[in-house]
Amino acid sequence: MSNYLIFLMIIHIIGLNTMTKIHARKQTDKFLSRLQQVECPDTTFFADRFPIVMKRGNGMWIRDVDNNRYLDFTACFAVLALGHRPKTSLTAIRKQAASLLHGMGDVHPTLAKIKLLELLAEISPFENAKSLLGQSGGDAIESAMKTAMLATGRKRFLSFSGGYHGLQFAPLVLNDREDFTRGFESWISGKTVTLPFPYFKSDLSSNQNHLTKDYLWTEHKLEQPEIVLQQMEDELKKKEFAALIMEPFQGRGGKRGFSADFVKSCKELCKKYGTLLVFDEIYTGFGRTGKMFAYEHYNVIPDLLCVGKAMGGGLPISACVGEILDVWGKSKGEARQTQTFLGNPLACAVAYETIKEIQNKLPLFQKELVQIDFIFQKFISFMQKNGLSDRFPFEIRGKGFMRGVWFYTQKEGFAVPMMEILLELGYIVLPEGPRADVLSLTPPLIAKSEHFEKILNALQSELKKM
Repeated sequence: MSNYLIFLMIIHIIGLNTMTKIHARKQTDKFLSRLQQVECPDTTFFADRFPIVMKRGNGMWIRDVDNNRYLDFTACFAVLALGHRPKTSLTAIRKQAASLLHGMGDVHPTLAKIKLLELLAEISPFENAKSLLGQSGGDAIESAMKTAMLATGRKRFLSFSGGYHGLQFAPLVLNDREDFTRGFESWISGKTVTLPFPYFKSDLSSNQNHLTKDYLWTEHKLEQPEIVLQQMEDELKKKEFAALIMEPFQGRGGKRGFSADFVKSCKELCKKYGTLLVFDEIYTGFGRTGKMFAYEHYNVIPDLLCVGKAMGGGLPISACVGEILDVWGKSKGEARQTQTFLGNPLACAVAYETIKEIQNKLPLFQKELVQIDFIFQKFISFMQKNGLSDRFPFEIRGKGFMRGVWFYTQKEGFAVPMMEILLELGYIVLPEGPRADVLSLTPPLIAKSEHFEKILNALQSELKKM
């Protein structure tokens, strides 16, 4: 967020001075002072009244160390699909902890690991699926990159601008944001080609008079889909690329997605030129977009599927899944992609039960989304009726429980002060997009339409004051 520091500094001018609710921060400020003494300064961003120190969570709610209560519209980076401290996770933790806490991932397997791998194979789109487990999303992407190199004999990669695939050295080469790559340019150079992101009109928006081709490119570096596909084919023709790695809907990129035809064209071009297609579903997987996996919206099956976040029910675990993992060959005693905590039995047990619970409750989540879509329609009508859509033109991006309000005519960083304003009002949200002009709404899948109505009403109220 360093690029948006100036916007956090003016929060009092545009927001906090207009609000009636100011949270106590006595204990919070004490703990944050202690944190600054012991943590790498690049890790946590500090502003006047940001961040909070979380103490306890339950369902949709979080309390901080000053006992202030917040409605969580982040699911803590889309991890807590079933909410904070769900019974599913707690029960699985207690049961597994009573027998085995840690294992030897690539030596002596545990029953929990075997059951999870079987379940991943069962729910995947592949007939003969195998998986490589990891701890973080970046681990899964690194596994996919290595697998693609082994399968194709190539060493370069294609990705889309705005994509976020992790910050370990392998996935870092897929990132084009200077916030993350600064200081590591020499490592990244030559390993990847970043394609511009194509623009597709949202079904939910205010007036879109501003969104001309010139405006989209000049202000947002969004290109026309046919141009992007031509650039993609021009690169693929070189036959240098092991894989195209893409999020079906970008998370950190601002909750933006593609058309089904575009994704099908990506698949066809990759197949034509011998490049693998990898879907990064670390953010979008396990019900986040209203379907079990986001590839279902496009009816396109990738060569490799990377999953994580919600899969672990709050514990760190990820996986790279596909039919081509046999390219690694059989182990000769030393695994080439492993780690100490690979297939940790506690994480595997919780992941297994979490996936089963999401499967069982997905129809209920989908039913609630019908009402949530209606709330977004009400929000658009209110914004238009009160003239706010003219002052703050916007699009509603994303699918399901992965939404973003894109204020496309506002200055870079617009969503950052909105984040802190809403925090003071009792809502935890995040700014997203390359320009931080998208207000991200990604609550647990247990969120109800009234939760969305509550936060959208608060947003409307604050916009009216500006």
